[in-house]
Amino acid sequence: MRILIIPDSFKECLKANEVCRSIHKGISEVLPKAEVVKIPFSDGGEGALDVLLKFSKGKLINCETENALGDKCNGDYFLFMDRKAAWIELSQVSGLAQIKNEKRNILKASTYGTGLLIKDALSRGCKEIILGVGGSATNDGGAGIFEALGGKLLDKKGESLEKGGGSLSSLESIIPPQIPKSIKWKVACDVNNPLLGSFGSSTIYGPQKGASKTDIKILEKSLTQFSKVLEKQFMRSIAKIKRGGAAGGTAAGMHGFFNASLVSGFSILANMVELENIIKKSDLIFTAEGKIDKQSTDGKVTGRVANLGKKYNVPVVGIAGNIEGPYSKLYEAGFSGLFSIQNGPLDIEYSKKNASSLIRDITGRILNLFIKKSK
Repeated sequence: MRILIIPDSFKECLKANEVCRSIHKGISEVLPKAEVVKIPFSDGGEGALDVLLKFSKGKLINCETENALGDKCNGDYFLFMDRKAAWIELSQVSGLAQIKNEKRNILKASTYGTGLLIKDALSRGCKEIILGVGGSATNDGGAGIFEALGGKLLDKKGESLEKGGGSLSSLESIIPPQIPKSIKWKVACDVNNPLLGSFGSSTIYGPQKGASKTDIKILEKSLTQFSKVLEKQFMRSIAKIKRGGAAGGTAAGMHGFFNASLVSGFSILANMVELENIIKKSDLIFTAEGKIDKQSTDGKVTGRVANLGKKYNVPVVGIAGNIEGPYSKLYEAGFSGLFSIQNGPLDIEYSKKNASSLIRDITGRILNLFIKKSK
């Protein structure tokens, strides 16, 4: 039996390669002689650098930068060797995982540190920047990136705004950075949400980053003003653009500032590894992420893997810490079965702490069921 393991990370818990190992252990306990192909994957955000290191020619560049709240840190990005391009992973330095729960402040959080990584890549002669977004602690529309590259965001007095999405309601004018207009920009996104509205970045993803109802109102007002000023300055509308809400509106901001293309991160990486050919040859697929729900079918790893499994008639098992319906939509997407790692009435902290063993346990039980059903 040829089994493909292709999970995303369990955010703030396990990296994709750690999830891979746990699933593999569960398989080995039941089918020690099975042919197992492991591809820890990403939709362009967290984990993309690991995929690139394994399947692309290039190297990691480490440089000094800062996290979403301005604390000094170091971050990596991927420099391609076969072309003048870099892949920047926003979550490396502007990610939620870099900030302790008690210190999170979505109104002050900034993508400035990610901008410093991009600045370093440009200084090395890069002509193309691919920005993988996802897992961010921010909701500043990419304003911090713009400022790190030398741009200025000014209020009505001509003074620079404070960092963070909360201050963007005071934005009145913009001074662009002095960087070559020939730079090709791409934003690798994993969601389809727009910047504003009931399905926008502040409303949908703000609570995951610690935003209160009051914070969400402030951020929605800020990003509304932000979108108006950007459209006036650059003649590009960003309020309703598909995928614009990714990473606290960073995707929309990058389109507005630099005319960046907003593309599927999963598709870029899937093409690099020739994923469809691997799936065609598989007898069973295990995919996983921290939470599988209706958003999983809108461009995330698990949903896209399910789509491909359905396309080639290969059963796809989805494993997650939490699973939410409507289940019919998930099964229609291509999942053959959906299983939570919970094996009893467990609290979330216990589940996170013991996620590795819980994943191994549920994998073994699923595989036993699959084998018996196949006989």
